[in-house]
Amino acid sequence: MTMIFGLAVLTFFASIAVYVSASTIQAGASCSTTRDHLDPNTHKFVSDCSDTAYCSGSSNGTCVPRKCRRDIFPFGYSFLDEIPPLCPAGTFCPDEGDGCRAQGTVGDACQMNRDEQCARAANWQDFAGDGNSYGSICLNSACMFANATLGSPCVIDNTTYRFDDTSTLTVVRDNCRSPQYYCGQKDCEQSKAVGSSCSIDQECEQRNCVSGTCSEPPETPLRVTTAQYVITATCIIGAMVSIGSLMTLIHKRHRLKRYRELRDYYQEQLRYVM
Repeated sequence: MTMIFGLAVLTFFASIAVYVSASTIQAGASCSTTRDHLDPNTHKFVSDCSDTAYCSGSSNGTCVPRKCRRDIFPFGYSFLDEIPPLCPAGTFCPDEGDGCRAQGTVGDACQMNRDEQCARAANWQDFAGDGNSYGSICLNSACMFANATLGSPCVIDNTTYRFDDTSTLTVVRDNCRSPQYYCGQKDCEQSKAVGSSCSIDQECEQRNCVSGTCSEPPETPLRVTTAQYVITATCIIGAMVSIGSLMTLIHKRHRLKRYRELRDYYQEQLRYVM
């Protein structure tokens, strides 16, 4: 979970960073698909055209308004712009945005981190997880199922995102069933429980390795034990009893003080009468 959340945040800031340096050529201008590429630092798709257009060809191409989008709220559009539609089920919108395409099967080519470009398996419910799209995953630009079990050969995809000269983030993905297993050297291995030693997030069941130890991810809800409930209830009841007893004692002292004042007053009056 931590890895997915971190990747989402990274993608957001990476998009902003690339947008500043990416081309702002609008629809109608000349372009060429030969210059389409992924940014070496953020791995975001970059072309001659702006984020709202795609290039129509490799030679004498023209920037054309995009025909589809992959996100509900696509980047680069204002509230006045006409937003292209999302693709229907069984299809996907490529990075170029040049139109919906049919999802690929196992072995077909796919774009980086675009798991939704791969068709789901018939039994996808058995191995779907947060690290894939309905059990399908795109690793090393090829579609496959994330269903490798313990001891089975596996595939690893390492992607390094660079923020600056000193700050980087490496995301490791594989086709083992998660979170039960992870890809070791060549085969799927059993994921490690919280408290075990680790070197990367992928080794842990919770996909969160902190200072060499598998730990609960930050978003994990606080688990309150029965003993904590008992202690908390005892403290609350004890506090209520203590406050009630203290107020009763104070009230009695006030009554006693008032009684003594009245007694002294009457005794003083009777002394003068006698």
